[in-house]
Amino acid sequence: MISQNLWKFLTSLRVTVVLLVLSTLLVFLGTLAQVHEGLWEAQERWFKSYLVFRREGDVWWVPPVFTGGYTIGFSLLINLLAAHIKRFQLSWKKVGIHLTHAGIVLLLLGQLVTDMFSRESFMRFDQGEGQTLAYSEAHREVELVVTGETGADGREKVVSFTGKALRRKLALQGADLPFEIRVTEFGENCEVLSHTAIQEAATQLLTALGTMEAKYSQLEVLPGEAEKSLDNPGRLAVWKEALAAVGETDKDIVSAATRVAADLPRGEKLRDELKKRFKAQMLNAFQKMPPMQMANDRMRAMRYVGGELSGGRTIEPGALPASSSQGAGQHAMVLPRPEVRGMDQQNTPFAKVELFQKGASLGVWVVSPWLNLQEVTVEGRAFKIGLRNERYYQPFSLKLVKTTHEVYPGTDIPKNFQSRLLLENAAAGEKREVDISMNNPLRYGGLTYYQHQMGRTEPTGGKGTSALQVVRNPGWVTPYLGCAIVSLGMLWQFLYHLVGFLSKPRSAKPAPATTATV
Repeated sequence: MISQNLWKFLTSLRVTVVLLVLSTLLVFLGTLAQVHEGLWEAQERWFKSYLVFRREGDVWWVPPVFTGGYTIGFSLLINLLAAHIKRFQLSWKKVGIHLTHAGIVLLLLGQLVTDMFSRESFMRFDQGEGQTLAYSEAHREVELVVTGETGADGREKVVSFTGKALRRKLALQGADLPFEIRVTEFGENCEVLSHTAIQEAATQLLTALGTMEAKYSQLEVLPGEAEKSLDNPGRLAVWKEALAAVGETDKDIVSAATRVAADLPRGEKLRDELKKRFKAQMLNAFQKMPPMQMANDRMRAMRYVGGELSGGRTIEPGALPASSSQGAGQHAMVLPRPEVRGMDQQNTPFAKVELFQKGASLGVWVVSPWLNLQEVTVEGRAFKIGLRNERYYQPFSLKLVKTTHEVYPGTDIPKNFQSRLLLENAAAGEKREVDISMNNPLRYGGLTYYQHQMGRTEPTGGKGTSALQVVRNPGWVTPYLGCAIVSLGMLWQFLYHLVGFLSKPRSAKPAPATTATV
């Protein structure tokens, strides 16, 4: 009885309608979520999941729980197969329906394969340079690598551990490594600031603050400083606010400053207001460095120092905390940052790892893509350890020969981005040049290479640079094949009924009735 009810439920067309309604709502909610969560996070949370749970900070329309893309997709697949099996009839009349169902099943399976096995990564070149062993790098995934000795083929040996192992804080051991790695801490995003940069930024800011304190220490200089501020909107705004705080509303700030400076109590209050407001302005300027400058170590240090002093904290040049007992972390600070999820944003993970040899600790290292590989010497053998974006190697080499960067006249709108690469594959006996442009990708070795970005090593002049997006999608053919099968099924069904309709014999028209009259 239970099995009959279950079968009836699985084959119900009402279930199909409910699932289609849920899929429509999922697309609607998932699209709205992209505004607040970013494209990548919304795809992972709403479409590549079984259930979506409401989180703290979500917008008001997010339900407590909702079905994810995988749940709806698998349910539709099961419902479609079960309904088809129940109503299956082997006849020419039903061939079109069978083909249409098969095409839809193939589309669902193809999407599942794409979600689970597709991979996107990136390759970057400078003109005239290349990769002896071509590799691309993941945008979000990282790996812990240990390099060292050279193999029989003359290449440096690399032992790598995935980001998943780091997040789970597993004990890591390689067959060729004389030590064990234990992950003590892992973070999805961080900033790494060197002690030197922090000290230089602190010295610069404290010197500027001291100069400002000295400038406004004497009341008789206030009218002259007020006159100098007339040509500087930022300083003028500070003067107006400070004068308003001591009760001056005169729009002529020079006259107002002269009157206040002549009154000792009001002059001292104005001086204190100016110092306080100019200090806040300077600290705020340090904290709000333009985003394009954030990659600069000095600018990031200035931002950090401004934030510390604004919070009332002091910076002691000789007492900056170290992030590790060994390596680069001895002279740097690792600052955890909130994880970013936008398509144009990138996290910079970090990990703190402790090395053990025969149970004895060798020290703690901090690793991050911010930092270069760090040297480790064990039993007289030299190694390097570090964290980098996960790499996917290919058995051929690529070299950027030429870049073409054309825009429409009078605009910055791209007209043609094109890279000419030299491809060498010794195993296949290939050596040829290939062109990759915006609408002309390269398909080679099961991968597709798209033109992604283009630039130059210097703002003016310099060598051309090119970035390629590398896509591995084993299910790339299924959408084309599935749509073709669905179209064929619908065409078959239409033609079958059309031919049947046209082949029906037409019945003779009845003779018109006659009425006899007497």
